[in-house]
Amino acid sequence: MSAKARKSKPAQPPAEMPIEWPRADPAELAKFDPASKVCNMNCGPHKNDPRSHAERLFLCDDC
Repeated sequence: MSAKARKSKPAQPPAEMPIEWPRADPAELAKFDPASKVCNMNCGPHKNDPRSHAERLFLCDDC
């Protein structure tokens, strides 16, 4: 009876580079009215995105 050797699995997946999220100037963001811009891209936040909905909308060039 012959047994196949199993490949060893890595203990942890390779470390990923952290995403550097662009941030808005707080003073400019405070002047921004989110109701003045409509998102037509239907894009949601990444699970690690620390920005608010208003900040993402303010920085989006596609909306």
